Amino acid sequence: MTFTSPRFRYIKGDQWELHARRIAAKFHAEYARHADDSWWSGQFEALCEASSEFQEYWDSQEVLDAIDAPKVLQCPNLGILNFDFVSFQVLNDTSLTVSLHVLHQDDTVEKMQRLLSDYQTRNSEHFESFQGI
Repeated sequence: MTFTSPRFRYIKGDQWELHARRIAAKFHAEYARHADDSWWSGQFEALCEASSEFQEYWDSQEVLDAIDAPKVLQCPNLGILNFDFVSFQVLNDTSLTVSLHVLHQDDTVEKMQRLLSDYQTRNSEHFESFQGI
């Protein structure tokens, strides 16, 4: 999605390039661990074909740390949303990662509350069916 979706690029705004470089670097590291896996090879080929930027970032062989970083998303409906990104590796399985987007205590909180309220209003029938459970 990072390299193939114009909408995602728009949502990431000015942070898209740094995000894309981090994703390419992370993919590079994971690919090295799974060099014999045809799924990884297929993903690599598809990304190279879909995005010259992915190929460029891959060739740079950058090592970037993506842990605990601020994120700014440009939402078409809500405007700018600010988060802290926190990521943890699962102790028993280092191939699993838990990632959280923590809302900044600015107008992002109100915007997300409004979004949730609008969603609940539009889907009230669905939420009412769970009240008896």
